[in-house]
Amino acid sequence: MSADEKTTAEEPHVHGPECQHEHGHEGHAPEHEDGEEKPEKLAQDVEIKDVGPCRKHIKVTVQRTDIDKKFDEKYKELVGESWVPGFRPGKAPRQIVVRKYKKEVDDQVKAQVLFASLEQLAEDHDIAPLSPPNLNPNTLVIPDKGDFVYEFEVEVRPSFELPEYKNLKLKRPVKEFNDEDVTQEEKRVLSRFGQRIPKDGAVELGDFITADMTSRMGPLTIGSAKEIVLRVDDTVAFRDGVASKFGEQVVGAKAGDSREVDIHLTEGVANESLKGQTPRRRWRSRTSSRCACRS
Repeated sequence: MSADEKTTAEEPHVHGPECQHEHGHEGHAPEHEDGEEKPEKLAQDVEIKDVGPCRKHIKVTVQRTDIDKKFDEKYKELVGESWVPGFRPGKAPRQIVVRKYKKEVDDQVKAQVLFASLEQLAEDHDIAPLSPPNLNPNTLVIPDKGDFVYEFEVEVRPSFELPEYKNLKLKRPVKEFNDEDVTQEEKRVLSRFGQRIPKDGAVELGDFITADMTSRMGPLTIGSAKEIVLRVDDTVAFRDGVASKFGEQVVGAKAGDSREVDIHLTEGVANESLKGQTPRRRWRSRTSSRCACRS
């Protein structure tokens, strides 16, 4: 049978308002609940391998039968619509149409098959990508014979087995606030708007001190600063570390006294070798003051 005869034999029947006979649904794609036709699934094989933490290598093989079907559909449209010199419109042999439009049809079918394949991959497999796959469609080629194979890697969400958590008993911590807590919080908030006045006697929590600081790691001096002003709290955070017992180690000091404070160095320290270390900082108090605020 020639290409012209095949096209004529498969010319679809046109249904109009005058058409009264019933038509079956054999050969039609299944429909969604909303009435839209659901596209047929591709016959494809998928291999998924773990290639690292939260990373998978995916290889997809689309069988040739589905690829040939897509090409046949596209060329049937072209045979009936194309205009080729030397032939009447729609009467050019398929071989001539293929030779003339092969590149354009290859690109269209590749895009159609790749889109459908990736969409089906997402529906059939719980991959949960965190970022777009490292897949470049421009480098993919559908061979003239054989299956269409493409592969890529993608970063995915971590997967783990959720332990049994039902019927666990949890103890909820409860903090009861008293009048002293309220007073201290009120002072802390208002201290930004108050005026510091000199204070005699020992340093208490909430006071401000002006002190010289020297940091040592064993016999090595790793830093120093003069006339630093800071508030005495239970915990004090610096740019390069945290003194979690600052209040405990400083409270009670008087002008002229020296106190040593442990500080845990964090990522902010300039010297990489000191990260995570706990040097001692010696503070020599010059003056102390308190904040006078009106509540």
